[in-house]
Amino acid sequence: MTLKGHVYFLTGAAGGLGSALTLKLCEQGADVIVSDKNPKALNNLCDAIVERNLPEPIVYPMNLMGATPDDFIKLSNTIEEKLGKLDALIHTATEFSSLTPFQHYEPTRWLKEMQVNLNAPLFLTQSLLPLLLKQKGTVIFTLDDKDLIESAYWGNYGVSKAAVASFATMLQKEMANQGVRVETITPPPMRTQHRIKAWPGEASDHLAQPIEIAESYMQLLMPNT
Repeated sequence: MTLKGHVYFLTGAAGGLGSALTLKLCEQGADVIVSDKNPKALNNLCDAIVERNLPEPIVYPMNLMGATPDDFIKLSNTIEEKLGKLDALIHTATEFSSLTPFQHYEPTRWLKEMQVNLNAPLFLTQSLLPLLLKQKGTVIFTLDDKDLIESAYWGNYGVSKAAVASFATMLQKEMANQGVRVETITPPPMRTQHRIKAWPGEASDHLAQPIEIAESYMQLLMPNT
């Protein structure tokens, strides 16, 4: 069974997990809309996929830090106009700078990271729900280990991930009788730039590869699963 004819929107597509998941989706023949704040990285991702003779993703650059609800509504209208439907929304984008004591956390940094990690995924989901409801589609939020993010120094990232987890539970209950599946995935430690920022001197031999973790998402996205 393939995903040919299915349409997916993926945030953070140029990151380690996002690019691995994009590859998996393209291997299954899906129509993938890839979004990230780095257009050059998105283009490089598309080039790598085309080199494998796989369907080329549709590029939709968007910096979540400056995106507004109106931008998300425009995105929804564009998807409906160009592709006619949306089968799944997959959130992998995050903003993380470093582990920082809260007393030294700059307010502007907190607000910017809260925009990317919490506000943007919530309002993006809201704008795309009408399309997902028509398809009885799926929303997947990427979380993080609860014990880890409640530890010292995790700042906005920890707070925002906890808030996203609560929101996902709420939305899951709201959508229970409307056909949209709301799922969460908490990946194990992975070899990503995010991990390096948190533990720059860590040996990486024990860390999972993003391509391995992408399989968990695929299991939720394949039809009749």
